[in-house]
Formats: sequence, structure tokens, C-alpha cells
Amino acid sequence: MKYILTYQNFNESKGISNSCEEVLNEIWIDIESNVSSMISNKKVFNIDKDDFKVKNIIVEYKIEKGNDRFCKAASNLKTSYLKNGHLNDVSISLNIKITDEIDDEFIYYIKSVLFHELLHIFQHYNILLNKKFRPESFSIGSILPELRKLVKTKYAEYILDILYYSLSHEISAQLHQYYLYKTNHKNYDKLNDIKKLLSSFMIKNDLNEEESEELNLIKQHILGSIKFYTTNKEYKKNISKSLWNENDNNIFLNKLFDLVKVRIKWIDKKLKLIDSKFNKPITYHETISLPSNWDDHDLNDRWEYYNFIKENLNDCKIIDGI
Repeated sequence: MKYILTYQNFNESKGISNSCEEVLNEIWIDIESNVSSMISNKKVFNIDKDDFKVKNIIVEYKIEKGNDRFCKAASNLKTSYLKNGHLNDVSISLNIKITDEIDDEFIYYIKSVLFHELLHIFQHYNILLNKKFRPESFSIGSILPELRKLVKTKYAEYILDILYYSLSHEISAQLHQYYLYKTNHKNYDKLNDIKKLLSSFMIKNDLNEEESEELNLIKQHILGSIKFYTTNKEYKKNISKSLWNENDNNIFLNKLFDLVKVRIKWIDKKLKLIDSKFNKPITYHETISLPSNWDDHDLNDRWEYYNFIKENLNDCKIIDGI
């Protein structure tokens, strides 16, 4: 199968900036008291860094007690636009559930989830700023929330989960979180959960009529999203050869599984690379991002950290075909 994207067009997360971490620290200083006290709120911030500018970004966090303990987040980029060099109409929502009081470990996780969403906004800002056509990974990601409202079968919901955790920009952000945890001698288990989900990908050969129709609906909407967001002629010419135009759902699922297997290999490769970096004693300049006390350090001390991310965690050239 001929993939329809090149590395340059696909790799929307290339060159993560230290501005993302600076912005996170600035936002966190303002919301920390509320979060620690389990007070829900909504605040507005302006981002004005040399390489990251957002006007009136809304950060909303809802905190509730319940039987579960989690922090889920989403970035709303659907109606965002550039004006005078600033990204406008952007928001982040955090949905936090806690069984008891919020401890330091869970606080750290909430921060990393917020950082994850800021990475996505930074990626999107640079796509618009550099006038690149919208990469396939982001085109699929943008349509998934709407598809979740449309599908009703468990199998179609399952396929949407597989697609979401196979997206290049999502994997890249997850790897950043894993690395940040490692720098602080902490474990980040979500990537193992993602690997388990992808590795156990179930191809259902006996699809019923409703499941088959919903798979066709998923392909149709993703194809429409890709066509809508790109103006690249070569890209449009090759869309017809992509798996989203595959009419036979058995073939479609097998092609999707082939791509998922490449994702798993890529994740494993990057995890081994990160883990190997920490087999030797960790020096100060390697523990410079998101330290446990969240103090700001001299940006010069972050050089090795950001080089490691740029050179190793953003390289998606072998997984450029979902």
C-alpha cells in the first residue's frame, strides 16, 4: 500500500519548544490553589512567547469526588483561527475525578495532562502559522469526537479508540509525558495500557449489518475531513489509494492492523531509547523539565533535554500512513 503522506507533512509535532513548559508553569501558578483545594473554575490566559502566541485561551477545570480517580482533558481547536499572529478561540477542559484528597502524585499527573494538551495547541499553532496543509493525523483527530456521538455499536467505538491511540500527534505527546516522568524517577503507565490496547487489536470477521454500516460511516467522515483540510494536489491525488477508500471492511481492518503493528514497533523503539538514557546516573541537566518542585531553571540548562526530544521523540517518518 502506498502511504499518502510524506514525513515533512505528517510530523506536526517536530521541534517542540521550551515555551510549552514555560506556559504550563505560568498557568499552573494561577490554578494550583484551586486544584489543590478541589475548587472547580474557569480562567483565561494570554500566551505571548516568541514561538507560541495565543489570545484568551480558556482553561476550565471541573473537580468532583466520586468512585473513580482520573484526569481527562480535551483541547477545543475546531473554530480556532490566526489573527495578528495569535491563535484565537482555543480552550482546554480538564475533567478531574478523585476518590479522596488530591495527593502530590495525582497533582503531578494533572500537570502532565495539561502539558499534553498544550503540546497539541502548540502543534496546531505552528501548522496554521506556517500555512501547512492539515496533516492526516490532525484531520482524523478532529473528526473523532463527532464520530463518537454517531456510532452506537461497541465494535465501532472500539475502532475509534484504536484510531485515537494510533495517531502520530497523540503518540508523540504520550512519549513526551513518559519522558517527563522518567526525568523525575516516576512511572507513567498509560503508554503500556495503550500498547496493550493496540497489540490486542481484534479483527471481527463476522460484522453484523449495523457494525458494517458504522465502519463505512467512520471511513466516509475521515475521508471528508482529510479532503476538507488539505489543499495539497499530490495529497489529494493519492487519497484514492488510502485505506479510507477501501470498500471491503475485512480488507480495511487488516490494513488498519498492519499500520497499528508499525505503531507498536515505533512506540517500543522510543521507549527503549528513553529507558536506555536513564540506565546511567542522571545528572542535573537531564532532570530539568517539570521537576518535583516546579521551580524555573536557567533555560541554558535545558539544552540537552530539548535536543533529546527534537532528535528522538518527534521522528514519525516510519509511521506516516494512518
